[in-house]
Amino acid sequence: MRPTVLFLTVFLSAFLLTCISVYEKGSLESKIKEDFRNALQKFNRFRNVDLNPDLEVVDKSWVIEHWGSYESKEELFYKAMLLLPANYTFKKAKEHDLGSFVAFTWKGKIYVVRENYNPESFEETVFHELEHLYQERFRITSDGTFDGEKAKASAIEGDAKLISRILSNKTYKKEKLSELNEENAYFLLSYAPYLFGFNLAIEIFNRTGDTLMLLENPPSTMEQVIHPEKYFAHEGFERIDIGEKQNRLGELFMIFFLASHVDDYIAMIASEGWNGDAYLLNDTGWMWKVSFDTERDAVEFQYACNNMLTKIGEKVDGYFIVRGKYLPQKIKIERDGRYVTLISHFLEV
Repeated sequence: MRPTVLFLTVFLSAFLLTCISVYEKGSLESKIKEDFRNALQKFNRFRNVDLNPDLEVVDKSWVIEHWGSYESKEELFYKAMLLLPANYTFKKAKEHDLGSFVAFTWKGKIYVVRENYNPESFEETVFHELEHLYQERFRITSDGTFDGEKAKASAIEGDAKLISRILSNKTYKKEKLSELNEENAYFLLSYAPYLFGFNLAIEIFNRTGDTLMLLENPPSTMEQVIHPEKYFAHEGFERIDIGEKQNRLGELFMIFFLASHVDDYIAMIASEGWNGDAYLLNDTGWMWKVSFDTERDAVEFQYACNNMLTKIGEKVDGYFIVRGKYLPQKIKIERDGRYVTLISHFLEV
């Protein structure tokens, strides 16, 4: 075959493959938009509304490009609190989370990730995102803390998950948290609002016949989400002051902090007595002061922390020295009645 003919053959083959790819992409987008319109009609009848959001189909790369960034302090937090190894590539962890998105709502528009489209579950996915748009009629806020934001996310995602199940005529029941360990704790922490929020939404739906109570009166803490009886009782928490720019991590984080290294049952029991906390992180270390309902609860948490740090560190002069695959630091545990304080100092490598 002469060079000119060979070139034309290769060119035409590439051109045809490109045309087929473009056709298949266009055909897929048409199918997605048709399925979306059908689900939209069902949702509007169910909620008695007239939503008509724009739909855009995007690639995974688009999602990562728009939301793949993060603050260095976020990475330091998860590594300092021993949920990720010191050498873990946090950028990959973020991209892993973003890459699993099927659809999402942003600025009044619904986006569908082309690679993750599944025709069998797409209708339920659309119901979920439309419920997010419906939620914008309500004032679902938080105090901006880690705990408060997780509680807010639980109301938002729990409601949407349950309503999408109901509209899809699927059976539903409360879910249980998977067994936690060092390998999955960080990722399951992101999923926790979907799980515990879903369970709370079921409790509310069974009592009231709808989820509007959850939207009109969202939980303020993850304690209320994890224990629905505390949500219905409007149980509050003790506010602790340890300095400016402090955070509140809440009962959910306590569970994951412990369960990533010790038995889940021990972590759950040790976290149940949570009654408030305050957390500070800087370049030299961190401090976490936790209040408990009773002194016995505080002792249980102290015991669990000792158990955990004994497993991953070595005790020297009252401090647990943590090295190896973890961020090098020394951690001290102090208890004063109903209060337990963990104090960390980072070590130079």
